[in-house]
Order: sequence, then structure tokens, then C-alpha cells
Amino acid sequence: MHVARRLSEAIGSWLHLEFCCYRAGLFSESSLKTAVGNVLSSFPISTKGTRVHADFPHAALNPVKKAGRKREVDFALVLVGNGLRKSNAEVLVEVKWADSSHCNSKTIIQDFLRLSILKTTDPNATCVFILAGTHKAIEVALSSMPFRTSGKKNTGIAASGSNRRITFDRSNSEHFSSFASSIRYFARAGFKLPQSIVTRSHGLHPIQSKAGTIDFQAIAWEVESVSPDSLNSSKW
Repeated sequence: MHVARRLSEAIGSWLHLEFCCYRAGLFSESSLKTAVGNVLSSFPISTKGTRVHADFPHAALNPVKKAGRKREVDFALVLVGNGLRKSNAEVLVEVKWADSSHCNSKTIIQDFLRLSILKTTDPNATCVFILAGTHKAIEVALSSMPFRTSGKKNTGIAASGSNRRITFDRSNSEHFSSFASSIRYFARAGFKLPQSIVTRSHGLHPIQSKAGTIDFQAIAWEVESVSPDSLNSSKW
């Protein structure tokens, strides 16, 4: 089973179990640490000592030392130790709780761009974005950018289950209105972004029943590859 699919199915199943145990009132983005951490800890590892870490300050996100909190990725399956560079992760994960006010098109786009930066530096890492929450909130998110766009083919990140390349196009008005602020944010911080990324969704879990009895779901995407060409951020 693919890493992203395994994560989405396990998290969706965990949400349904917690709901059936009358603990849905405890759900939030932070509550997902238990489920994500448990699943990532069960993955086979290539290097002895590799462990799961939450809020991981990956070296690619902190190229320059400075005061204050370091930039982080939500989860990393990685070997950490004295003298080791905080990179060469096996799995990197960003998570969003769809029902949170913090979950919107802008923050979701920033997560995908952050994963694209990480994929550029750690090309062998499996980079995954997970969206979890109520069925209704996920439906709303999937009907908005960056998942659904109008116009020509491949202008958004689809949830269809097939590989999909999205090329960031300033001339596309929907791209410009949705991606520009996030692209500028990373450009101001000195990051180079790829011209395009290839993603693949691994489907909603649990699948909604005909009677609409499923309350909570999860869905995951892998950032499979990033283009070698950098985006010209100055034009955004």
C-alpha cells in the first residue's frame, strides 16, 4: 500500500473510531498527531535509528541561521543525531484540519509549496499532504483552489487519483489570484520554487455511503516530483 494511501486510510479510520467512541469533540489539527505519528512509526525504515518527529525544522526550510523559531514541516520520518544535518528524510508530511479557520486556500497552497521545496532538497523523500475533517468541510475545500479550477487542463491539483502536473502560470487569472501571495511569501524569504509539480491523490477514506452516514474523512496527496526549472518569482 502506498505511503499516502496508508496514511489517509488509517487517519480516516481513526477518525471514524473516535467518532463512534463519542470523542469527536476533541478533534483538531493537533489531535491528528496521535494518528499520524502512529502510522508513520509503523513504516519500514532504511536506516537504523530513524524515527518520527513532529514540527521538524528541516534544513531546507532554514538555509540561514537566524533568531526566533525555525520554519518547520509538520511531520518527518528521519534520522536525527548530533552532527547530522536535519535532512535526508524518508517521509515528510503536512496536515490540515478542514474544519479549522486556519485551513483555507492560501494555507493549503503554502503547504504544497513548502513540500515542493522539501522535495527539491530531499528528492528521495515521500512528501505527503493530508486533508482531514468533516465530510462537509472537505467537500468545500475540494471545490476551491488549489484543487479545482476552471479553464484549460491541469490548472489545479485534482483529487481524481491520477498523476497531475500543475504548472504555475501567471497569465492564468485564477492562478495569479490564488498563488501569487504565497509565491511572493517564499520568494521574499529567499526560496526558489519549481516551475511545476506533479501530485497524485489517493482518495477519500472512508468513502461516503449512499445514506450519507460518514461524518469524518481523510484524503492525501503525494508531491511525486518537481520540475528542475525554477519559477521566475519576480513576475508574480
